Amino acid sequence: MTNATLLGHLGLFVRRGFLSPESCRQIRCEMAAAGRMQAMVRPLGANDGIVDEETRRTHIATVSTSTSATVGEQLRGVTPALEEYFQVRTSGWQTLQFFIYEPGHFFLPHRDVDPTDPSTPDWIKARQVSVSIVLNDPQSNDDEGRYGGGEMVFYGRRGDRSGAAFGITVESEEGLFIAFRSDWIHEVKPVSSGRRYSIVTWLT
Repeated sequence: MTNATLLGHLGLFVRRGFLSPESCRQIRCEMAAAGRMQAMVRPLGANDGIVDEETRRTHIATVSTSTSATVGEQLRGVTPALEEYFQVRTSGWQTLQFFIYEPGHFFLPHRDVDPTDPSTPDWIKARQVSVSIVLNDPQSNDDEGRYGGGEMVFYGRRGDRSGAAFGITVESEEGLFIAFRSDWIHEVKPVSSGRRYSIVTWLT
């Protein structure tokens, strides 16, 4: 994996082994068997989300309340460290989203919150820190857990609105926890093979 210390200097909070391999496997199995819906995007200036497969192509799996509660407990434990690292005061976590990226799925460069858009709903404006938890990786010894492509890339320096300074690719690792300011431009590259599983949420 890309050096965690280096990523920290660039503005990412990274914690390896946030979820155990067994927990990741169990959540992946549940997601694979669960019902799904297409993820949406909210166009600039719009109040509601739409399905736009030219911008974002992925599915959200519906998992059990107990699984969400288990991950939520882990997140509450790391909250103080995130508040200190990002120098923010927070009020809680938004609903967990469990994503499955099939071959050809992707999410183009975007921000999770854009303070310049006056039409942004309050629940999106409240986002301070975004979190992605990786549930599998390209190096997995398990064929079912392995995938190709699907890299997560961050563009520009933290807070650089142009996003043109450089790109930072975070190498996936099962159980990896990644947190970043919600206004940072990032994307998920197209998956080329297998399935990419992840959990996403936001600290408000």
